[in-house]
Amino acid sequence: MKKAFWTVLALLVLLCLLTPDMEFRQASSTVVFSAEHELLGARIAPDGQWRFPASDRPLPEKYVQALIQYEDRLFYCHPGVNPLAMGRALLLNIRHGRNLSGGSTITMQVARLARGQRSRSLGEKLVEILMALKAERFKSKDEILALYAANAPFGSNVVGLEAASWRYFKLPPEDLSWAEAATLAVLPNAPSLLYPGRRDQLLKNKRDRLLQELCRRGIIEQTDYELALQEPMPERPLPLPETAVHWTGHIHQYHPGEQLQTSLLADLQSRGNQVARRHHRRLAEEGICNLAALILDVESGEPLLYIGNSPGLKDKGGQVDMIRAERSTGSILKPLLYAAMLNEGEILPQTLIRDTPVNYTGYMPRNFDRNFSGAVPADKALSRSLNVPAVEMLQQYGTSRFLDVLKSCGFSSFRQTASHYGLSLILGGGECRLQELASCYAAMARTLNHYHDSDYQADVPFSPAAVWFTMEAMRQLSRPEDRAGWQYYNSARPLAWKTGTSFGFRDAWAIGVTPRYVIAVWAGNADGEGRPRLTGILSAAPLLFDLFELLPVEKDWFPEPLEEFSYAEICAESGYKASTCCPHKSTRPIPARGEKTGICPYHRIVHLSADGRFQVRADCYPLSDIRHDSCFVLPPAMEWYYRRQHPEYRSLPPMMPGCREEDRQQMEIVSPRNLSEIYIPVDFDGQRKMVVFEAAHRQTDAIIYWHLDEHYLGCTRQWHQMALAPEAGLHRLTLIDQDGQRLSLQIRFLDRSQN
Repeated sequence: MKKAFWTVLALLVLLCLLTPDMEFRQASSTVVFSAEHELLGARIAPDGQWRFPASDRPLPEKYVQALIQYEDRLFYCHPGVNPLAMGRALLLNIRHGRNLSGGSTITMQVARLARGQRSRSLGEKLVEILMALKAERFKSKDEILALYAANAPFGSNVVGLEAASWRYFKLPPEDLSWAEAATLAVLPNAPSLLYPGRRDQLLKNKRDRLLQELCRRGIIEQTDYELALQEPMPERPLPLPETAVHWTGHIHQYHPGEQLQTSLLADLQSRGNQVARRHHRRLAEEGICNLAALILDVESGEPLLYIGNSPGLKDKGGQVDMIRAERSTGSILKPLLYAAMLNEGEILPQTLIRDTPVNYTGYMPRNFDRNFSGAVPADKALSRSLNVPAVEMLQQYGTSRFLDVLKSCGFSSFRQTASHYGLSLILGGGECRLQELASCYAAMARTLNHYHDSDYQADVPFSPAAVWFTMEAMRQLSRPEDRAGWQYYNSARPLAWKTGTSFGFRDAWAIGVTPRYVIAVWAGNADGEGRPRLTGILSAAPLLFDLFELLPVEKDWFPEPLEEFSYAEICAESGYKASTCCPHKSTRPIPARGEKTGICPYHRIVHLSADGRFQVRADCYPLSDIRHDSCFVLPPAMEWYYRRQHPEYRSLPPMMPGCREEDRQQMEIVSPRNLSEIYIPVDFDGQRKMVVFEAAHRQTDAIIYWHLDEHYLGCTRQWHQMALAPEAGLHRLTLIDQDGQRLSLQIRFLDRSQN
């Protein structure tokens, strides 16, 4: 007896080892959910089936009750096989002479599904029985039910409860009604014949009988039963949601076949799509087809809204995810340069920056309005998005250094050398991605939110003080015309924001930052076609502010990083640290590294006659009558444009006749700026053109006499411009005013046609 026992045991162990496990290796769909676990989108499995990956969430009770009542009432009692059910099925099949029932339990059905729905035979039935027995030994009942729900066929190309729930009812399984749960419980019984849209009455009859049985057994109330009978049957499989098409595509690219709960907020995404559709219609009238919008949570850096392109656009590049496309930056990087220079102590927040016509070896940037201010505070240059001061700042800071800053901020799209981009880098000479841009500004916001955390590691190379002053400058930017006066409303919310427009009106950008959110918007045409009204303020900013209004109200602003400030006396006119000559000064906070900046270079003591009409010197005017006044004096070119917009500016009076000042500069070449080497311009037909020089003089009524290599060229009054046609080579340009003041420059002219 003992030997026989061990023999039987060994045979059972061997049989168990030889019995296949319940394994499902079919490819799954990629399924993307919101933070609230609402379905945002999905991509079909490689085999063409809608098969959601198995979920670790428990099955809904309604479905479990309906399934067990319909398929296997003794599921929780049997060991995987129900001999009584198999006996009844055998008698039924013999009586009718064909297979009408297999008497399979749910566990045996799972085994058959795992075997790939092979043809029915006695051998297959035996394997299913063995697999069921083995599964019941090593798996819980809930695990077996979950396997069935994830792999049962539901007609058409729909596999699994979750896919069926969404395809037939557009609901997650936990939200199914009793009628819907009963429909999905009976559907796998004959999926090739019974699926919504085909023989609906037969499917309804089966559903209603199951509902009746559930009511008879007291599982559902009579009222619920009667209401369930009135629910309509699904007519056909429904399309899955496409709330975040490009986000789903991004997830599918990097996590194919996975089911992921992401950070997107379903309601925000849905309302954002509606807003984007409205703006797409507006932009389409201007010939602008594409747009993109991204909202990031500052703390996590994760997206809350992701609109990769105009919602619903199927052609004209609508399939391209413009959030991850590289596009010309326009002016959108200017705040980063401002922050970098503050961080290095190379400017103070209101340091005057030169704003005059410039020519850097053929590169001649212009402000958007084609005007010049002569000199403008750095923060105002940023809030007004002036191009010439930005180029001036980049020349001072260095393109190579700024590229290093951009790379430290997480931009990977600037792959060329500094010489490739040149000074145009700050005006759109390079390309970046909307996603990188938003991430960078989110990191700046985090720097301020956590400046007091000693263990916080900043993701940008800027001090909290530099970031704070940058956000303050961005906050001063005037909002679009339709939002004028926003600050006077009780519901007003602060926002640091900036726009950008690329060369040729091809890309419109807008970025907005608060302590909790970053909103980034791009508009344009995916094929790069420019349009006259394609600007940041007209095309991107309106969408930015409409999305901003969808976000929860937050009136708090970034905390001032007081520990990061120094305090210095600042000259009111120049924005530099005040010198002893500055008459108007006040103590203001500056970034700590700003201590190393120089003192005001524009205020100096000037010696005047008693009536203040002339400048004088001790050797030509009584010393006791000389007035010593502090005057704000800009270089001639800056002064030329500055005094046009600042009527309070007072030019220095002329020297008193008989007095001469030998060392003070009266004239300056405004354009070209790079005077060591100048390329002679060439027309499209290869003909050389003239080089136009522009000069500025402190005296508005001055006369300037122009000479090239001692050859007289002519004189100019008020507007000092002269066109030259020099031969290639080294030349000397000399300017002499009516008082004999002289400006002489040696310039090398280069012929492009010889390069």
